[in-house]
Formats: sequence, structure tokens, C-alpha cells
Amino acid sequence: MRRLVFLCLSAVAAIVPALGQEARYRSSAELVTIDVLVTQDGRPIADLAIADFELFDNGVRQSPQQLYLERLPVVVMMVLDSSGSVEGERLASLKGAAAMVVDRLRPVDRAAIVTFSHQLGLRAPLTSDRAALHASIAALTADGRTSLRDAAFAGLTLAAVDRARTLMMLFSDGVDNTSLLSDRQVLEIARRSDVTVYPIGIREAPRLTGIGRTTGGLPTDDRFLRDLAQTTGGRLVYAEENRDLSRTFTRVIDEFNSRYVLGYAATGVPERGWHRVEVRLKNRKGTVISKRGYFAD
Repeated sequence: MRRLVFLCLSAVAAIVPALGQEARYRSSAELVTIDVLVTQDGRPIADLAIADFELFDNGVRQSPQQLYLERLPVVVMMVLDSSGSVEGERLASLKGAAAMVVDRLRPVDRAAIVTFSHQLGLRAPLTSDRAALHASIAALTADGRTSLRDAAFAGLTLAAVDRARTLMMLFSDGVDNTSLLSDRQVLEIARRSDVTVYPIGIREAPRLTGIGRTTGGLPTDDRFLRDLAQTTGGRLVYAEENRDLSRTFTRVIDEFNSRYVLGYAATGVPERGWHRVEVRLKNRKGTVISKRGYFAD
């Protein structure tokens, strides 16, 4: 098991230096921050105040002291499937979707682009240079097999280099067939990460084949992707077809920018170990989605 992790870390280490070191957006020793999405009827609620929330750390009520909405700089880590199944019309749609995300970045935001097939590639290091990001997207090609779990691990590891508020958009259209890492290993890294992961897939309508069987429908990796999203406080979303990718990518970045960030000084709880976090609404109706907890060092 350790050898598998070492092999993947070796691949990630080759591209980590290009991302560089940046200032952290929180001090984990002094302030705990929890990224929270609140929706009603599937749409984000954007008029909440800090008094509308109640928060529990290991079952102990806490007092949120800060609330941000669309104020903090954001890092967008786009981890994109570039395996052979993406070649053709789907690749063109994927390029268009990624370009729209770049166009939606604010001046204070930055992005990086990582691709994966049976290999990992850093196509654009973390930057605010929109022209460089667009050029990297335009040059994307597709070939090879799919290492989805290894790519998720790489994205989480690369994002840890920069401790800004980070969205990871993980796109894949196929089934993992080459990864070294298991679900459990990747999800353990996700639990320790501050990254919010939005996996994105394509859900095509089933169609008949020549022998009467059907293809299409949900990919078989959707359970792993759903667990990854829930662990990090994100959501698993699907585009219905290739041309829907741009709308789906845009919806993800807009939804992330409508999330709240609650900050609090943890009191009455152990200084080390796993902390289970629960966020609720007091007097408003809505669905609350947030990270399940964090590790205190």
C-alpha cells in the first residue's frame, strides 16, 4: 500500500514545484473555517447572515465569528480527463467549458489545469494569467486510458501546496481502469484536505447496441465520485450531453462563489485529531452542505 502511494506521490512531485507557494487564507491553529453551501429547491440562498447559522464541533456548540460570501480569493484546480474516450466532439465541448470557467474568474482568482489519462500532466501552473490558461486549454489533446483515482489524489495533493480557498473541478467521462490507488486511500487524503471537490460527469441516455444491450447511463465510478464530493463538502453534478458541459461548468463555478465561509475559534474540544462538524440553519429553511469535519494537528 505504501509503495502505491509513493508511486503516485512521485508523479505529483514532478509538477508540484511549478505551482509555487502562496499565503494561506486561514490559520488552522487559530481559526477553523468551514465552506458551506445552502440551497432551497436546488438553488443557492444568498441572503443569510451569521446569526442564521448554528455550528457544532464534535457535538459542542461553537460561535461563528466571521462570515464571507464571494469575498475571498479563489483557486480553481481543473483536473480534466484527457483519455481516449474524450477525443472528438467531447474534447471540443470540454475545451469550451474550461474556457468559460477561466472567463468567470475574478481579478483576485487564480487557476491551474491538470490533465489525466494513464499519465498526469500539468498543463497550466497556478496563475492569474487568463491568456496563458486559454492557450493551455486550446492545446489539450486526448489519448490513452483513465486513472481517475490517481488524478483525484494528485489534484488534492497539488491544491495543498496553496492553502487558499480552493475549488477542484474533477471531470471524467469514463471508468477508471489504470489507477494504483483505492477509493479508501483517496478519500482519506480528501478528509485531511481543505479543498472542495465538485466531480463532473456526463450522463447520456441509454441506447441500444447491435446485440440488444444498452450503453450509456450512469458511469460505474459514480459511487466513488459521490463519496469524494460528500467528504469535501462539494456536489457531484452531471452534464446531460457534450454540449451541456459549458453550462454545467459555469453552474459549478457560480455555485461555489455563492457559498459561505464560516470562521470560528474552536472551544471545548480536543486540540488534536478528527473533529466532526455539523452546520445547521436556525430559523430559515434550506439544505446545508458542508465538509464533514477536519483534522487538528
